[in-house]
Amino acid sequence: MLQGLSVIELAGSPAGGYAAKLLAEQGAEVALVGVPSRPWAVQVALDGAKRPLGVLPDAEVAALVAAADVVIESSAPDPLRPQAGPGGRWQHPGLVAVRIAPFSPTGPYARWRSTDCTDHAISGHLRLTGDPDREPLQGPALQPAYAAGVHAAIGALAALEARRGTGVGQVVSVSHHEVMVALHQFTLLRHTHNGDILNRLGNRYAGPGSPIGLYHCADGPISLTAPRDDQLERLLAVAGLSDLLDDPEVASTYDLMHHPTLLEEHLLPWLASQAAEETVQLLQAVRVPAAPVRTMAGLLADEHLQARGVWGPSPLAPAVRVPRPPMRLTPLGGAQPGQGAATGAVHRSIVDRQLAGANGPLHGLRVVDLTRVWAGPLATRILADLGADVVMVEAPWARGPAGIDRSSVLATHYYPDDEPGDEHWNRIGFVNKYAINKRSVALDVSDPDGLAALEALLRWADVVIENYSPRVMPQLGLDEARLAELNPSLVYVTMPGYGRSGPCVDWLAYGPMIDSHAGLSVLQGYPDEPARKGGVAWPDPVAGLHAAFAVLVALHARRTDRSGEHAEQYGGGLTVELAQLEATIAFVGHAVVAAQLDGAEPTRLGNRHPQHAPQGVYPAAGTDRWLALTVVDDAGWRALVSLAGLEAGWASGDATWRRARHDEIDRALAGWSAKGEAAELAAALQRIGVPAAPVTDAAEVLADPQLSAVDAFVALEHPAAGTHRWPRLAVRLERTPATYRRPAPRLGEHNVEVLTECAGLDAATIGRLLERGVLAIRPPG
Repeated sequence: MLQGLSVIELAGSPAGGYAAKLLAEQGAEVALVGVPSRPWAVQVALDGAKRPLGVLPDAEVAALVAAADVVIESSAPDPLRPQAGPGGRWQHPGLVAVRIAPFSPTGPYARWRSTDCTDHAISGHLRLTGDPDREPLQGPALQPAYAAGVHAAIGALAALEARRGTGVGQVVSVSHHEVMVALHQFTLLRHTHNGDILNRLGNRYAGPGSPIGLYHCADGPISLTAPRDDQLERLLAVAGLSDLLDDPEVASTYDLMHHPTLLEEHLLPWLASQAAEETVQLLQAVRVPAAPVRTMAGLLADEHLQARGVWGPSPLAPAVRVPRPPMRLTPLGGAQPGQGAATGAVHRSIVDRQLAGANGPLHGLRVVDLTRVWAGPLATRILADLGADVVMVEAPWARGPAGIDRSSVLATHYYPDDEPGDEHWNRIGFVNKYAINKRSVALDVSDPDGLAALEALLRWADVVIENYSPRVMPQLGLDEARLAELNPSLVYVTMPGYGRSGPCVDWLAYGPMIDSHAGLSVLQGYPDEPARKGGVAWPDPVAGLHAAFAVLVALHARRTDRSGEHAEQYGGGLTVELAQLEATIAFVGHAVVAAQLDGAEPTRLGNRHPQHAPQGVYPAAGTDRWLALTVVDDAGWRALVSLAGLEAGWASGDATWRRARHDEIDRALAGWSAKGEAAELAAALQRIGVPAAPVTDAAEVLADPQLSAVDAFVALEHPAAGTHRWPRLAVRLERTPATYRRPAPRLGEHNVEVLTECAGLDAATIGRLLERGVLAIRPPG
């Protein structure tokens, strides 16, 4: 799909490696210049589709860059010192120069170093995972780097979209810090709306509701997620626990969901008597979301993944299996290349691109958003921030019924000041975060007239995106054949949890259970305990980021290049299938490779690192305050020995010596760190070259001086919910930046505007839809 795109990756960090990998897998010609310092397992996972050129003289590198469309530079743990592109040694007017670094090149942390551990710490993620009476836990290795890499790939293609109209390239900047801050689900909004601080809750998801976490059966753990009351009722029935609803302390299922001990006292013994695989199958059969907890070997042997053809050989190590690209792009409705009018975004964008500087690189792109929860709304929010006109088509009841119970308000902390107000459906922080820049049409598409209105809107769209189960669109009568009939040039994005085929095709899927099925859970945890559930539903943003990238790939496939040398590559529509499970597996590819190369599963190290030592999370002054640090070289170790007043004889110890004495070093460091304030200690460590960061909570993230200096948050006034700060898109495009044109819409705020201007409905038709409740501006009672 990216055939003809020339990319140069200047060997750097895994973040740059993953960005280049995504482009290479979609057909770009990626040349890898230099020798990556990453471990062999990471190279096998990231570099197989690239052309390795090794170390070259500057003149040869300059010649390569002069002929390239995109150059990718990255660095970690050190700050990035750009070599190529505008402001660097080599440049040309059309070059898109992508730069990925631990922190933004401006601000008080500009010269700070970072590692996975400190990335998780300073962004507020590390605090969410682990037991409340123990030190918090870092997330699995390389997750911040991979997330930064997808952002960079999105930025590269967005900059190329802008270049089509202007002929001018630009610098695209991404920092690990801002990426991780932007990928909180509701941690920050709970604080901005209510002052709430979300903390780790043990071996379960750090958010409202139960059961959501890892639960132990007789022969191993399963991941169980039942966030809806009907799902919990079915779970109680299967477990023979329906009588819990008769308890005088339990007024409804919400009491069980929001007070885990009421439920788990009875549920845990039942689960402990069951077999894991059989229990997952049983629960999914009665529509209760559950999943296995897969090891790396378990992933390779998983029947669903094998049936889906997820694994393929690596060109760098043919005996080793690696994940195939999670995006599957095929002709819409069976069309062939060149069929269908190349209308919509292809022709309109060439004219509208002249306005991209003020309105974002995707100005003129028309998107119909049918998504729900987090993964899909994040994908469309990214497109909207980049300038696309995104229309949310939501059911009148999508934001809940007209009435709301107090326990739900207090459990979620989604409502400003914990007050639902007269229009609670317009005050939900979680909805409002992902609806920024969008328009809303509240439409009941189960009604024939509502479906007809949606079909009219699809004729207007360039892209439609949904994250339903695979059955929903065909049941609505909107299978691919019908979509192609309505709009032959449509890009149709579907995001089912398990894909559209395979033994698990009909399974319910939520992020907190997908992370266990995809192998994330077994990669984190205390060394003396089993697998550990992450504090964030990480597969949701992972899938959302890949979906946004896939949309840009599909759009690129329908363009001419800037010189006009190639005819339209694809005139017909495209289907993009992106399974959330497979997108998440792409983020653990290095671990799957390592398990094959080593012949053993990865060892859970808690907060330690397999090579660097010491690394850990150490107590700081105050209650539940922590400092994360990593010694990445001998010079940093010698400086730390002096700063912390450790035994002078330790200064000569190399990394092997330090790993062997890690326990003793940790005790000494903990005694030192406990006397100091975490942020002050981190700054002192950074000054001597040791990557370090405080383990921040939501309040500290929002007050972070680096984030303030780079304007990482945007304040928007919502007519029903008030003014709140939201993370900006963590992709900085120098010439065509993301824009924030409107706050989240009220439910159905743009019903008449959109259906008149975009769908072409007349006033009488719209009036009938409103009168019958097919269109709405408030939910049903």
